[in-house]
Amino acid sequence: MLRLFRYGLLPVVVYCLVVVTASFDAFLTNAFRKSAWPQTVATVLRSEDPGRMLAELRRTPQTFSDPRGTLQYVIDGETHTWQGRGRDIGLAKMNTGDKIAVYYNPENPRDISTLVLLGASTGIIILAAALAFLTFYVWFFWLRGYLGRSGPDGFAGDGAGSFAGPAQERLPPQIQRSRSFAQGHRTTFGKR
Repeated sequence: MLRLFRYGLLPVVVYCLVVVTASFDAFLTNAFRKSAWPQTVATVLRSEDPGRMLAELRRTPQTFSDPRGTLQYVIDGETHTWQGRGRDIGLAKMNTGDKIAVYYNPENPRDISTLVLLGASTGIIILAAALAFLTFYVWFFWLRGYLGRSGPDGFAGDGAGSFAGPAQERLPPQIQRSRSFAQGHRTTFGKR
């Protein structure tokens, strides 16, 4: 049965490995860009948030900010304009006239980002759960047998081997008396 779980959980293991790999890639890419990309200040020329407009129309509080807008910034005396969704560059709020520090790719100045990892706290929770599952899976299904502890196949398929050995022959005195009585007398139940 444990063999079924060992191999049946492999799709979950692959998913967890993808989560771990993608997380490390995102964190390393972000760290590299922070160290290699120069920084400049961008000014928000135009901003609109369809979610805010919809919330105002429904007269409900806004639960998710998704601004879209236009930024303008100067690099080496040349003015550049960026247009798009704020979340694409790491912005959750964008108001017209705001000054925002952004990093830019020196090879392509149109490639900008705040290098803020939106959703990082949720991502860290998912990463921790994936690492915990992988650690438990590897220990429970693969390492226990190699470390000298009985693993899922520790009894070589012998189900009886998993139970305790035979009871000791030395019995307490009450049990010995009742055994000798039963052996010496023939007992019948019911009518003769």
